Amino acid sequence: MEGPPLPPTSTSTGNDNENKTGNASSTWHRPTTSLPQLPSSGSQVSSPPQHLRNHSLNLSPHLSSSTPPPPPDPIPAIETYVVQVPRDQVYWTPPPDNARIVERRRNSELGRNNKSFCSKRCIWLFISPEPPVFNVKKFEKSRHFEIMLTSKNPTSTMWVTYKGLVSLMYKNKNLGQGNFPELSLAVSGSHTVNLKLEGSKNAALLPPEVVSLVLTMGLNAGFGTGLVKRDKEVAVTCDIKVKGLLDAQKVEIVSESCESEFIK
Repeated sequence: MEGPPLPPTSTSTGNDNENKTGNASSTWHRPTTSLPQLPSSGSQVSSPPQHLRNHSLNLSPHLSSSTPPPPPDPIPAIETYVVQVPRDQVYWTPPPDNARIVERRRNSELGRNNKSFCSKRCIWLFISPEPPVFNVKKFEKSRHFEIMLTSKNPTSTMWVTYKGLVSLMYKNKNLGQGNFPELSLAVSGSHTVNLKLEGSKNAALLPPEVVSLVLTMGLNAGFGTGLVKRDKEVAVTCDIKVKGLLDAQKVEIVSESCESEFIK
């Protein structure tokens, strides 16, 4: 077996010239066995290790897509605000227990009022006041009219107080008027009352014979017993017949009659 032909040396220049001229197709090639083996097109090129890829230089950082996220917004500080609302705009729903408490109190107050009203009504049914009784005892005339009355409280369970106005009339003409002095009468008590009425110009027209006069009194009466008190208005009318008004020394009471009634 013959080995590969050796390359020509420098001494064989003449042979080289002959080879170049005589045989142009005899070109020498290096054996392929002496060349390093190249990877085939079908084989895959292995990638560098992971630690080399991690530590590789990043020559273009501005082209990197992994940009850091922006910093979060700062947390606002806690603040306190004072809001003033008018009282008529403050709406509050009370708890249901309050309604029950108010209802119980209302019922109790209603019951007490009913009991109080019933007790007072029962008192007035058993203790009913009666209007006062008056009598004319003396009648005098000078520059003014002086009339003496007796007043009696017929109610046997209540005291009474009086005060009001008095008028003396003759044929619907005013002869004089004055005040009824404040008077207090005990239970079933009586007292004398002196009235002084200022005369008017109509008093000079009185005839010397017997005349019929009307004495009217509007009194505010207060009746009471213990802690119970009641106010009523009393109207008193006295029909008086007198004689001798022109002579003050000889005035005579012919007849008298007084009636009293409650008007309120």
